[in-house]
Amino acid sequence: MIEDLFRRSIERREKLLARLGDATDCYRLMHGIAEGHPGLAVDRYGPILLLQTWREGLGSHEVESLRRVAERALSVPLVPVWNHRNKSRREPFSAYHAPDVPVEPTGRELGLFYDVRPRHRGLDPLLFLDGRAARRLLLRETCGKTVLNLFAYTCALGLVAASAGATETWNVDFSRSALRVGERNAILNRLGASSMRVINEDVFPIVRQLAGMPVRPRRGRARDFVRVEPRLFDIVVLDPPQWSRGPFGAVDVVRDYPGLFKPAVLATRAGGRVLATNHAPGVDLSEWRRILVRTAEKCGRPIRSLEVIEPEDDFPSFDGAPPLKMAWIEV
Repeated sequence: MIEDLFRRSIERREKLLARLGDATDCYRLMHGIAEGHPGLAVDRYGPILLLQTWREGLGSHEVESLRRVAERALSVPLVPVWNHRNKSRREPFSAYHAPDVPVEPTGRELGLFYDVRPRHRGLDPLLFLDGRAARRLLLRETCGKTVLNLFAYTCALGLVAASAGATETWNVDFSRSALRVGERNAILNRLGASSMRVINEDVFPIVRQLAGMPVRPRRGRARDFVRVEPRLFDIVVLDPPQWSRGPFGAVDVVRDYPGLFKPAVLATRAGGRVLATNHAPGVDLSEWRRILVRTAEKCGRPIRSLEVIEPEDDFPSFDGAPPLKMAWIEV
């Protein structure tokens, strides 16, 4: 059953894979929630076949059968890695599956190279594949521009901007380990340190300083922070997680997107662009757009244009409402 579903999902991607060509070997091969097997995602990351499960696990025979199907369809050898992400588990991934993973596997997307280790300090992959459409857009739009990449994670969006000829790229994230991956990716792509600045700090104090807004730590959580002068960027990337809490406030894309969007807009030059995302499945696209428009108006920077960016074809949506919402906004 699962083999048949997987085989059909790969067949549905034939045209996409042909368009991606040799410049991209990182893509989703099965988006289980929309292709008949909720709780399962199968991705190719270069030499790795990454199987992720959130509900039921996989048997060793299923892991091997999925590998055989993928290798037969793609005509490349792949190392299967199964990461079971059931929230109740406390064991490491290796308790379920202990594959012989290459030490430093590398994948390609849109001509750029990425660290694609399937197991590291965090649970998530080092490159989020559903964001490819946004990275493709930045490849076209960032030459000669200054770019501020907020919630940068492993700096994929900043890497794209720097490689496309951005004059300056700032990547801000609280995770030092994630930023180190971004720095390694810059080296893989022969980008100098001057083209990709990384700032290991909570996003709130950085973006609020840039926007000329006061920085207010949460009560009882005061601490020093990286100081920057107010300034404006041509393009601001706002790619927050669904929820997190830090010393300068909570990130909550469901209940308080304005708290994130306002300083991002105020850190963007007049006529510049904000690339905003919302990963929460329960957020309606139309309502999110209304929030963006209303927030920009309230801070005196009304939106001039707003283009919705859809994930590419390896992330089908059964209801026409993909969980990842992306907007390219002129302010």
